[in-house]
Amino acid sequence: MPGGLYLNRKLRVIVTIVILVVGICLVASIKPIMQRIYPLYFRDVIFEQAQQYDLDPYLIAALIQAESKWNIEAVSSKGATGLMQLMPETAAWISEQSGIHYQIDDLKDPVLNIMLGCWYLNYLRNHFLSLTAALAAYNGGQGNVQKWLAEKQWDGTYAAISDIPFRETRIYMQKVAYTWSIYQKVYQ
Repeated sequence: MPGGLYLNRKLRVIVTIVILVVGICLVASIKPIMQRIYPLYFRDVIFEQAQQYDLDPYLIAALIQAESKWNIEAVSSKGATGLMQLMPETAAWISEQSGIHYQIDDLKDPVLNIMLGCWYLNYLRNHFLSLTAALAAYNGGQGNVQKWLAEKQWDGTYAAISDIPFRETRIYMQKVAYTWSIYQKVYQ
């Protein structure tokens, strides 16, 4: 009987070790898969621009993933162009305000698009004093967000995004938040 107990304990230790090794291997193999699903292209530009504007680079990556899925040629049905899906009129305004010069065809240039997009997100964050409201404005428009806040339709917090009048913007906010958390876990 005592020999059987010893064998049982030994077997439990071996099984525990095997489970730990398999778990470690699974976790190690998931990261490269997640990096394929959620790539991080143009890393140097993203990190440089994020640092310049005190933004989380993984937020910028999440925004690009949500906006264009890293397609530099992306053009929306409304005309938003490039990685960060900037409207040409918005890009022209950003250029005037920031001094970052561009031509309309340059919106498909990843470096320039990221520069303009990061400048704009920083502007929106400073304008709305909340990153959540800035992200909503990035998608739904500054005027709309100002109206929602002024008319108390939405309080500007992530906890209350269900109050955002535009369904597209509500879904966008959830998508960016979820994708941001994935980028942080996969790349940090």
